[in-house]
Amino acid sequence: MSVHNHRLKPGQWTVAAIWICNKGDGVISSLNCIEAGWHIYPNHYGDSYPHFYTQWTRDGNNITGCINMDCPGFIWVNGAVIAPGDVIQPVSHIPGGHVQNITLRVLKDKSSGDWWVYYGLNSVPTGVGYFPRSLFTYLADKASDMSFGGGVVTNRVDPNPPMGSGFFPNDGHGHAASFSNLRIIDQDGNSNPIMVDLPKKVTDEKCYSITAISNGEFLYGGPGNCMK
Repeated sequence: MSVHNHRLKPGQWTVAAIWICNKGDGVISSLNCIEAGWHIYPNHYGDSYPHFYTQWTRDGNNITGCINMDCPGFIWVNGAVIAPGDVIQPVSHIPGGHVQNITLRVLKDKSSGDWWVYYGLNSVPTGVGYFPRSLFTYLADKASDMSFGGGVVTNRVDPNPPMGSGFFPNDGHGHAASFSNLRIIDQDGNSNPIMVDLPKKVTDEKCYSITAISNGEFLYGGPGNCMK
């Protein structure tokens, strides 16, 4: 996924991520999820830089789970190229500049059952750490759902922040943020490209949009700046 920088204010938040979940018995308190991606989150970090992040829960974020290593959970591998919460440098400069991409791989180790996260900046991803199988209930066995894309949050009094690069996919100049080389890893560790379109959800088409998946890639995002 391409990584971008924006000047956000406290109360604003923008993210691009992979979500891997098991919905359990359908009650929100049984929702198990892990996340990995990048976000700009001034309230959490005290700055407006893009940070690599991870997150987990086993009860729909009711009591359990946290971002990065703010609570016991994610196990970081000593000497890994990055740790959850670290600033990502360099970042893309749009328009006209070089696009920086991070490659993320999240997979369930077949022997231990732990969920491993791999990361690479313009490079082949290497292991960063893992979510132990023991953290979870339903996700300890398997995932039932996967999603990927962008999201934003803002205070009610402020306009929506940019998503992705801050450009619409159809801006005509190719400046939109992207996810590419989308693949699904099966239970045997085989990696298969996603070559068909999947269901999409856009909550505010005035501010953001997303393209269909084509050859394992899609574009997404927008400038935001919409008042409710």
